[in-house]
Amino acid sequence: MTRFAADIVPNPVAIAGLTGDVAAFLRDAGVDARAVHHVALVIEEILTNVATHGGSPDAQATVALEVQRDRISGEIGDRGKPFDPRSGPDPDIAAPLEERRIGGLGLHLVRKLTSVLDYRSDGKQNRTAFSIPREQERGLSHGPQ
Repeated sequence: MTRFAADIVPNPVAIAGLTGDVAAFLRDAGVDARAVHHVALVIEEILTNVATHGGSPDAQATVALEVQRDRISGEIGDRGKPFDPRSGPDPDIAAPLEERRIGGLGLHLVRKLTSVLDYRSDGKQNRTAFSIPREQERGLSHGPQ
C-alpha cells in the first residue's frame, strides 16, 4: 500500500494546490486516470464545502489517502460545523436548469463517485471517509501479437 497525507487550511488556492499534488501522487502510484480524477473531485468538493460552510475558515483540515490494489481509500478530517455529506436530498437533475435549486450537485457527485462514503463527528472533529474503485485489469490485448 502507498500512502499520502497532508494538512491544509481549506481555501481555493490551497485546495487547487492539494488536488494537483494528490493527482501527481496517484499517477506516480500507477492509478488509472478515471480514479485519479474522481479522487481529486471528491477531495475538492468536500474541502470546498468545509471552507464555504464549515464556519472555521482558518482551521486546518487533514487529508489522508491509501492506494490499495482495487481502490483508493481516503479520509478528510476537519473542525468545521458537523455535516454528513450523505444527508440531504439528491438534486432533481431532470428538471430544467432554471427550475433547479442552487446547491447540492457537488455532494450528489460525491455520493455517485464513491463506493464507500462514511461520516462521523465527535463534536470537535469531523471525519469523512470514502473509497473510489480502481479500474481492474481487463485482460485485453494491447495491440497486434
